Amino acid sequence: MMEEALIALLLSDADLIEIVDGKVRPGRASQTDLAPFVVVQVIDKNRSYTMKGHSGLVRSRVQIDAYADTYAQAKEVSRIIEARLNGYKDTAFKAVFLEDHRDLPAADAGTVTTKFRSSLDITVHYGEPQ
Repeated sequence: MMEEALIALLLSDADLIEIVDGKVRPGRASQTDLAPFVVVQVIDKNRSYTMKGHSGLVRSRVQIDAYADTYAQAKEVSRIIEARLNGYKDTAFKAVFLEDHRDLPAADAGTVTTKFRSSLDITVHYGEPQ
């Protein structure tokens, strides 16, 4: 549920949509997706517990990767995402914070690619049914 809400939040940003044309994907991009596009994946999910069980609070680390044909465009997309999410809160999200921002090759070591990737790690605090 958090993942879908986070993707919906990104898809509600007009500046982002103008650049990526709605290509914000969970887990991986489609083979037919042309850059630029965004991939969102949960890295970990930590539930808070009390002596009575699950408190209903969750902290998840999410990696958001912006892929593009140029370095400048990958950075532009990641900056739009950072501006949208860092410090964000509403009824679905207690708080969202940027933890890390790095530039990486668009593929694993040894694979040649012409794509650029700018990667964000965010922490999302949210409630979950007990």
